[in-house]
Amino acid sequence: MPLSDLLRLADVALSGHAGPDLPEEILRVVVEETGSRAGVLKKNDEAIARWPRTVSAQVEEATEGWSEIPFGGDDGQWCLRLLHLDRLDESALDATRIGLRAWQLREELKRSRFDERFHLWELEAIRSIATGIGGILDTETLAEELISHLVALLGVRSAHLYLGDSPLSASIVGGFGPARLEQKDIEPAWHQGIYTDDLVALPLKTDAGTLGILVASDKEARAGTEPFAANDVRLLELFAVQVTVAMEYARLTQESLERERLKRELEMAAVIQSHLHPKKFPDLEGYRLAVRSSSSRQVAGDTYDVLIRDNVLIATVTDVSGKGVGAGMIASGVHAGVRLMAGRSRDLSEVAGRINSYLSGATADNRFATFAMVSIDPEGGLRAVNAGHLPVLIRRRDGTIEEINSSGLPLGILEMASYSESIARIEPGELVALFTDGLTEAEDSNEEEFGVERVAKVTTELAEPTAEKLCDAILEAVEAFTDGATLHDDATLLVVERLQNDR
Repeated sequence: MPLSDLLRLADVALSGHAGPDLPEEILRVVVEETGSRAGVLKKNDEAIARWPRTVSAQVEEATEGWSEIPFGGDDGQWCLRLLHLDRLDESALDATRIGLRAWQLREELKRSRFDERFHLWELEAIRSIATGIGGILDTETLAEELISHLVALLGVRSAHLYLGDSPLSASIVGGFGPARLEQKDIEPAWHQGIYTDDLVALPLKTDAGTLGILVASDKEARAGTEPFAANDVRLLELFAVQVTVAMEYARLTQESLERERLKRELEMAAVIQSHLHPKKFPDLEGYRLAVRSSSSRQVAGDTYDVLIRDNVLIATVTDVSGKGVGAGMIASGVHAGVRLMAGRSRDLSEVAGRINSYLSGATADNRFATFAMVSIDPEGGLRAVNAGHLPVLIRRRDGTIEEINSSGLPLGILEMASYSESIARIEPGELVALFTDGLTEAEDSNEEEFGVERVAKVTTELAEPTAEKLCDAILEAVEAFTDGATLHDDATLLVVERLQNDR
């Protein structure tokens, strides 16, 4: 067979029209060109072609007279084994090398194009899945949808999605077929994944940690099942990223919706609570009131009220332990209790006792409320009850301060607690101040508290003793003391002024 046939085959390989049998064709020409009886073409000790085809590995091993002609390349070691070699032209060996190299490059190009098309298909499949699951926020519905896509994508008989805060709490939220991941394998799958021929379990990792495991097993084949190929594993890993993103998005969206719902509820609760405070103080001839109140959160644990019953002015200030909605609800309960009972009994100690009995059975053990309540008649007669609250201050006309201190436990601690009523008198030009510890516990840069003593000092030094001016003076003193820092607690200040006779 002339050398031209080898060159023709090399040209065929270079043209890209060669089929998978080209190495066999080249080997056949080489055997005929060299006068050999048979030949085997190997690459890296693996047989690529045999001629004649009846020369099996067993025949090759049992036959003597083989000659080995190695010829290397950048892509590996090629070798020709020729039986009873008669002649070998170096140009024939060069043509063989050219033809095989061209064929191999063509095969690599085909594989590269196939891989490129496969990757495009992968991306399109994942994109399509992402479009299909968009907007699903329910975790179980989303899990079932993702699993159905996975089964269709890989053709597996079993697929499951585990979610949880840890391997111990992980449970199946969506699945198809029998669960193949054993309980003892959940922890290793959670941390580093499991890769076997018939099962792949991938951890779903986020910046915050692992949120679950995606498991696929038993890949379908015509004869039953087949091992997962490298492309299958890569596609599953890509799909696992999609699952992680979808689940994390659903979780974060749900949290965002929940925060938005709570925000709206807090805003509504704050509005409702603000409506409990009097928009305008009731008129009692000879008296004037001023109030300042601020909340550290939307819903305050402080509350105050002013009302008139039987021509008697009643003022209350309440401070519930803690902050937020829970404290606000208890404060509102005290507010309602005062409104309901103040008209039925003029005995303030009885009012405090009844509210205490109610709170003791209706609140958690760690919730209580300090409470101060005063009633003032038109002639200046003052009654007061103090349930674990800061002292009520009375500023006399000469600037001296009298205190009405606590006469019992805060409300809600002990159902059988009792309270005593204090009796005093307020003259024209005198003030009564009720306040909460948001003012007295305000701290300076050295963490020293403002304290009741400073409130009393500002009160006694007030040059023009009016309700408005006392409120302003105390708040200005607190702001100067804290250097303008935001208060960390709810703060309320309520001042009752008995007017001078000439006002």
